[in-house]
Amino acid sequence: MSWKTWRTVDTDVLIIGSGGAGLRAAIEARRYGVRVLVIDKVVIGMNSNTRFSGGGLKAALPGILEDRYTTIFSTPEEHFYQALVHGEFMNDQELIETLAIEAPARVLELQEFGVEHFEALYYHVHYPHGTGLVEPLMAHARALGCTMRPGITPTDLLLEGDRVVGCIGFDVHTSRPLAISARAVILATGGAGEIYERNDTTAGTTGDGLLLAFKAGAEFRDMEIVQFEPYVQAEPGLPQMDRHECEAEFFGILRNAHGEEFLQNYLPPRQNRVDSFEKQFGIPLTDIRERVARAMLSEVHEGRGDHGAVLFDLTGVPADKWSADIASEYTRAVLMRGFDPAEKPLHVLPGAICTLGGIAISADCRTTVPGLFAAGEVAGGVHGAARLGGDALVETLVFGARAGKYAAVYAAETKGSATSQSRQDAVMGEWDSVLERPPAESPTTDSVKTLLKRLMWTHAGPLRDEKGLRKALGQLDDLDEQAGRLGARSLRGIRAAYEARSMLLVARMVLMSALARTESRGAHYRLDHPYRDDVAWLGNIFLAPDGHRLSLSVRPTRFPRHRPSLVSKFGVEVRS
Repeated sequence: MSWKTWRTVDTDVLIIGSGGAGLRAAIEARRYGVRVLVIDKVVIGMNSNTRFSGGGLKAALPGILEDRYTTIFSTPEEHFYQALVHGEFMNDQELIETLAIEAPARVLELQEFGVEHFEALYYHVHYPHGTGLVEPLMAHARALGCTMRPGITPTDLLLEGDRVVGCIGFDVHTSRPLAISARAVILATGGAGEIYERNDTTAGTTGDGLLLAFKAGAEFRDMEIVQFEPYVQAEPGLPQMDRHECEAEFFGILRNAHGEEFLQNYLPPRQNRVDSFEKQFGIPLTDIRERVARAMLSEVHEGRGDHGAVLFDLTGVPADKWSADIASEYTRAVLMRGFDPAEKPLHVLPGAICTLGGIAISADCRTTVPGLFAAGEVAGGVHGAARLGGDALVETLVFGARAGKYAAVYAAETKGSATSQSRQDAVMGEWDSVLERPPAESPTTDSVKTLLKRLMWTHAGPLRDEKGLRKALGQLDDLDEQAGRLGARSLRGIRAAYEARSMLLVARMVLMSALARTESRGAHYRLDHPYRDDVAWLGNIFLAPDGHRLSLSVRPTRFPRHRPSLVSKFGVEVRS
């Protein structure tokens, strides 16, 4: 039967994931003349966070990039320094400097790939705005001769000694197992926002690449840092989505259950009058959203929430603002689905938007495992403790291109390796064991995921403390045991089971790291340690596989260019 019939494929560079980083890596690798294969567990490009992003790009291109909703810096040096300030100096300075220096060229070359309106996708491209970036990158990669295969779920990386030489997975469309030999592998699978009950990420953002890297022995960093988008809808009957760069929302007012406007208590306004967010508070929302998210959750935590959320008063938004841009029109017509914002406030609450920690990489996107590269949200170290708006998409372009280049060079200099039949048989046995368990007699994948997401939102969201983090770690052990007993009726069921395992691993990484960091820095806020501690915590937390467990270490943060400033952008005391 086809399920037991292996198909083997050979390529030079294998790219797992087809968002912005994966597609840009494919283009760059192909430019070096190597064979490139891009695989995705669902459809190519279309289910990525890149496609569903706000569509804003940040680079030192004043007068070219639109500064309507984010700050566009005058020089790469200014971009570099302000990203350090925003990242609370937790960034790997070589990585963030590389992003700032290379961003202008990577953005401008988008014209060569057929990307129209790169200067402001959110203002010209209908939702989802990132389609204006993804579709041209897909077309260009295909035109260069890159092979793209949807529906491929990799469950394990192939190793020869300590070197990655491909992957093993299955094709849900043909119901056949697949072994791919590759001289270099790039992980571009995105982050793990799905570990939270409230999120604004795609359903497939389950940390799959992090599980693959863990099994291969890679190192991770800064996993406690998770970014939350403030204005995610929490109104019953409406989708749990935010409005991205929407002109109208910037004129809305956040209120608590008592009807009190509260944001000025957390962000002292520069002008005491109703106006756009940037004019009220002196900074674009996309460059301070972590602090806004914390303010919203603080109101709920202190008993001033309304049905577990806060109220977003849009009744005073000028009528012309609802037609000022595509995002505003789409919000009112589609996302609100008949809800009349002129009549009553909308319930909103933050949701996870991206994980800023990830696989540890060097500036050439090498991981700690030979032959394995990583780029985009799956990698850590670029943004530090918080990320500026627009830097996420630019990261996919800069480090996607770097990963493609250095993986191609590595592949050209490395001999190929045959797939291991014994390893294939072992992995097949693992899949069979899942299929042999009757789902009705074991925990369901959906139930494990649901319990995990609720656990993480309750105890490891924007507000954290030791008691909650320890409680979550204890309950995670039980969920791990349940995940080990998951059954499935099909290959799609096996894929869901592996997603659950990925989510549980990432959750453990976040909890362990958040518990260890006894301070508040950027997007990481501890209720029991509400200050930035530069005496004890000018360091980064690294995690590494230790058998089937994780070992944690803290390493001093390197400051080759700039030392930390003594004032936090996030409104907390700095102990220095």
